[in-house]
Amino acid sequence: MTALRCTAQDTRLVTAGGPGLVGDNRIAVSDARLAAESAGVLQVDGLGARRSVAVRIVPAPGVPSDVVVAPTGLVQEHRIRADEGWDLMAADAPAPAVLELELPSGPSLDEAALMVRGAPLLCGHVFVHGYDGAADVWIDVSGTLFRVRRALDHAGQQLRGLLRVGGDTTLALFAPGDRGGVDVVVLADCSGSMSIQDIPAQVEGRWLSRLRGNATISRMDALRDALLSMVDTRVRYAGVGARFALVKFDHENATLFPSGDGMAEVSDAASIAQLRGAITLLNHRTSGTDIGKALHKAGELLHRYGAPGNERLVVLVSDGANWAPVPEERSGESVAATQDPVSLMEDLHAGLGIRLHAVGISDETLFGRWWQGQRWSREGWTPQAHPSMVPDHQMLGELVTVAGGDRQRIGGLDVLEEYFAELGSGVVRTVGPPMPPRLPQLQLSAEELMAGPARRPAADPRQRRAWEAAVEEAVAAYSRVCEASRARLGFQLLRSSSPADFGRLRQQCANRAEFTSWISVTYQVFNERLHAPLRYPKKDPSVLELPQLAGPFWDGRMSQLHELRNFYHHDRDVEQRSEQNRRAGEIIVRHTGSYDPDESDTAAWQTFQLGLVRDLAALLGEAHGVLEAAPEPVAAAPAVEPEEAAHPAGPAEPVGGVRIKSQGYD
Repeated sequence: MTALRCTAQDTRLVTAGGPGLVGDNRIAVSDARLAAESAGVLQVDGLGARRSVAVRIVPAPGVPSDVVVAPTGLVQEHRIRADEGWDLMAADAPAPAVLELELPSGPSLDEAALMVRGAPLLCGHVFVHGYDGAADVWIDVSGTLFRVRRALDHAGQQLRGLLRVGGDTTLALFAPGDRGGVDVVVLADCSGSMSIQDIPAQVEGRWLSRLRGNATISRMDALRDALLSMVDTRVRYAGVGARFALVKFDHENATLFPSGDGMAEVSDAASIAQLRGAITLLNHRTSGTDIGKALHKAGELLHRYGAPGNERLVVLVSDGANWAPVPEERSGESVAATQDPVSLMEDLHAGLGIRLHAVGISDETLFGRWWQGQRWSREGWTPQAHPSMVPDHQMLGELVTVAGGDRQRIGGLDVLEEYFAELGSGVVRTVGPPMPPRLPQLQLSAEELMAGPARRPAADPRQRRAWEAAVEEAVAAYSRVCEASRARLGFQLLRSSSPADFGRLRQQCANRAEFTSWISVTYQVFNERLHAPLRYPKKDPSVLELPQLAGPFWDGRMSQLHELRNFYHHDRDVEQRSEQNRRAGEIIVRHTGSYDPDESDTAAWQTFQLGLVRDLAALLGEAHGVLEAAPEPVAAAPAVEPEEAAHPAGPAEPVGGVRIKSQGYD
């Protein structure tokens, strides 16, 4: 992978909106700096912390070497400043073997499968997934958002970190049980080898609900436990139109649920009880295994009794390969008989749309551990067990491959319980690999790229950190004052402002025009929405509900917002404003050291901002201390907007320093 690193100090950030190459989290760079597309990380400063955003970096002809083109939506979402506080670098990102997406509301499972299979921008998409407690990850598939449910490696283990959708990634869709029906035939292997007790009874530190005397249980016991767990899960999705059948098989087969034959819905207490009873009847027999005959039975049930429009699914649970007893004179045909189930399943999938999931019980490791433990207690023990006892899941994998089903699962009780719990809540359909990527053209011309704004002078990182800390402290102090005033006075001293206003408040300025806009918002949030009696200092603080508040609010720190707003928004040359101009000039020189900072003096305007915000944070901190020290009011005043009580009734006598009005007001 070609090394790539762009920073705000050496690269211009240009934004692009609308359809085109740059969109979602796709970022374009010069093809002179990056030979082939890559996963990447965009690091962004803000809110006192550095955030990392997963991006897909695409080289594009015509992009200047000192330009990065980012989607407008991405820049706005993460509040990225074009001229500072960001770094872009290429990074390695493994491709999952399986990427499982959850079916969104709206499209059917068939429609969603077509969308995922035909999405031109899905292959190569970069995302972060797998961290505990992290927010859900969503992938845009041709305008529809799909939630990432699982990303697995070739061993079936969860992948974490920066990932990308590869050309050989198998895409799968999970349809929750409440989104649609699924007709299921479970084929339960009941051959003699299912009696082997090589399944650990303990799963991830928790013991099974029913006590067992041994450390291991039989393969048949594990299957029964997992099926009962599936019933418990399926109960939570009652009302979904679906039919179910449970078929036991060895060299013959029989339907245990529903009684008689056919398929039945599991939708009420009676059918649930009947299914539970059928599961308890599962037991092994001393016989071989004919998977082909069992698959034929499953296909017949789904074709004759399945509900129209429902997903058709066979779940084959077995510990080994197909082994159908044949007459001695035909023993030479055993290899052909072994291959027959694969051809049959291929026909069922192509002709009837039946899919297959395979769950392999036990594995060579579990069996080997158990078999070695038998050396002292089993008569006739030999180092090599009979092949019929050893789990062999090769054929199960071949069946999954031809049937378009879910990935093969192999293991012990934990694997069984996880699979059947999922089956109770929905169904997984394998879609296959994504289509090769077809990236659109960059939506900006060379002229538009060259005409982008020049980089502003980069701010001192230490000043940026000081600014972010100060503005966050001011916002936090604002919240504390609002909460404390509601508790002590019965109303907020500062009326609520919108999140957009606080977003603009946090923006650091680089020139006088930006400062003029910022001071208007700051005045509106802290002064204009301040409780009316506090906005204008008086000689007698006893007119306030809490006279001690006059100290912080009337010492000039709040009124400087009013002076500066008027100074920068009104005509300063008229004679009538000479006194106001003088007061504003004193405020400006106190914060910047100059009466008239240059319009583009970034350091001066940012120093000005920082001083004002620190004044506000200190003022509100003192006000919060006054409110916390005040006694609880004798009677709570109803919360009323200030405009509704511009002329309150006369004050009552102060009680412990808090004046309680005869009519409450804000």
